[in-house]
Amino acid sequence: MQGHDDHGHDSSDDLGTREEHARTGGWAAHVAHLEACAAACRDCARADRQEGMDDCAAMCEACAELCEATARILAREAPLPDDAVRALLAACAAICRACAAECRKHDAEHCRRCAEACESCAEACEAA
Repeated sequence: MQGHDDHGHDSSDDLGTREEHARTGGWAAHVAHLEACAAACRDCARADRQEGMDDCAAMCEACAELCEATARILAREAPLPDDAVRALLAACAAICRACAAECRKHDAEHCRRCAEACESCAEACEAA
């Protein structure tokens, strides 16, 4: 049975696209970017806390949490509607950009690595 979303698109096509994407491992590269970003953010947050950079640490922790959650969701076998995936990836791109901007304010090596990982992740999410 085919349905239509609020924009008149065939919603069964969206699910079929997600199903095909999941079956072919299409999200694997995105999951890798998200996981790498989360790891860099966690490392940065730990170092930030030790250095008293609490604002940077809080941003890094929030970015890590969203990237980890999105990676888990995309790694599942279940198909998801396109609009839900787009919303998740847009949210990740936004927080990754904000985290990179915060880390770029600091000269610490861990902040440089985190900013680079966040920028790479944001680009991957925006390209999806």
